[in-house]
Amino acid sequence: MSNQERIIAGHRSHPRLIVAAAVAALSCLVGAATPCRAADEVRAAYFYHHMDVAHLDRLAATGFNRAVIHWNGDSLDEKGAVELAAFRVRGSALGIEIVPQWAVQQPTRLVGRPLSRRYTWGDGTVEPEVACPLDSVYWRTAVLGRAGEFFAADSTLERLAIDLELYWGSRHHFVDGACRCPFCVAEYLGGADVPIRDPRKLSGLMGWQESALDRMLTSLLEEFARVHPGVELGVFDLDLDSFVHRALARALRRSGVRTADYCERSYSTGASALAAARTRLDGLGLTTTPLLGGLWLKRFPPSRLPQAMKDVLQRADGHFIFTTYSLWLEPAQLKNDYVVESPQADYWDALTQGNSP
Repeated sequence: MSNQERIIAGHRSHPRLIVAAAVAALSCLVGAATPCRAADEVRAAYFYHHMDVAHLDRLAATGFNRAVIHWNGDSLDEKGAVELAAFRVRGSALGIEIVPQWAVQQPTRLVGRPLSRRYTWGDGTVEPEVACPLDSVYWRTAVLGRAGEFFAADSTLERLAIDLELYWGSRHHFVDGACRCPFCVAEYLGGADVPIRDPRKLSGLMGWQESALDRMLTSLLEEFARVHPGVELGVFDLDLDSFVHRALARALRRSGVRTADYCERSYSTGASALAAARTRLDGLGLTTTPLLGGLWLKRFPPSRLPQAMKDVLQRADGHFIFTTYSLWLEPAQLKNDYVVESPQADYWDALTQGNSP
């Protein structure tokens, strides 16, 4: 066992001491550190927290300077805190910044919330595993609560990222209009008992709900700024045209919380999709917000990947590549979105080319 591993292992039962462990471990690694690339040009990889720390070494050798690591589950347990410390220690040695990321919507986090507080769209379609977008208690636990867990494990983090995607719903995002759950309808109508299916009575629901969500999230994010001053809260698809994303974007601007748009609309189309994303951010008042374009390996074979990466870097403030299992598991183990058409070695070579100056 290395000195680094001994230090971290000795603090497994004390997540709040992990920062001290990391600092001590880093002193053993100074000689191995490599310089980080220019801060204004982000080269990020996106993968999962249960992948091994050695994955960072391959990413560093390929020219990446940021790792956006998706944490599954709805809380950071002791094991997760130790994983975070290990990633941070090795990332610092390699010149890779670690950005923890999580999904705001988690079905298990809904336990204890009223069944009536679920996203309800159209003529009454209920998403039983998606919280009502105006459920302030849910937002508090899913954003402030989760952020607090990561900072309890490592108070030196400078960036976090969240995703509003509805992984467990019949829709991917809040793109089917305002929520028509009983709570939202009653509050909009001042408590009047009016059937949800009456569209004439709900014609102004969208605007009212977006404004209410803007106010609620602004207050929440102002608290985030007080508790975690200077920390960036990045958002996946912040440029998406849904009432929840628009309200969040405006709340980020009003609260002064630093943010970044991890734009997924470029996953399949590349840099050509980024102009529209930039226009949307500007229209929401986020004119200085960094725009990072995402690329999905399944849509960009090695022959096209290097140029696609360079094109994104020319039109945005950086890129993030959906590497995940595709370049980690053995090819025979890959399924669905993670299957790639060429040998993994070819993708690593292409990534190196794309990240080169």
